[in-house]
Parts: sequence; structure tokens; C-alpha cells
Amino acid sequence: MITAVGQFQRDLQNELTTEGIAAAEGRYRGRPPTLAGDQLEEVRAAFRDKGASIAGLAHEHGVSRVTARTALADLLPDSRIRSPQS
Repeated sequence: MITAVGQFQRDLQNELTTEGIAAAEGRYRGRPPTLAGDQLEEVRAAFRDKGASIAGLAHEHGVSRVTARTALADLLPDSRIRSPQS
């Protein structure tokens, strides 16, 4: 009996989750990236071509150093962070 109630609760939870995802209309996976589009390409080009520092790029574009580092992940040696480009 307890197992049946637990399964019913789990099924209800899955149904509500599916409805919530459908209601989100494509906005399901969190907030949009801070660096995107032309700004992302500008940061990557400055790092790659001009050798700009991560801290300098972050300050210039008004983002955190972690955000800048994430945007440059595949350009960094020995990186453990996946790039948003991948």
C-alpha cells in the first residue's frame, strides 16, 4: 500500500514537471548566458589575438572573471570547464 502511494506521488510529480517545462516555452534551462553573440566573439578574439587578460576582459565587459573564463574555456590550456561554444 505504501509503495502504491509513493508511486502515485512520483507519477504526479513527473506530470507536474512535464507541464511546467511545457509552460516555460523554451526558457527551461536557466538564465541566458551573460556573454553571447557579438560580445562573446569580441572577448574570444581579444584573448586569442591580442593576448588580453581574463580579468581585463571581465572588467571591460562588466562580467565576472568566472564568466569570462567560461567563455574562453576551450582556448585555455588544461581547462576543466566546457565552453558554451561546444
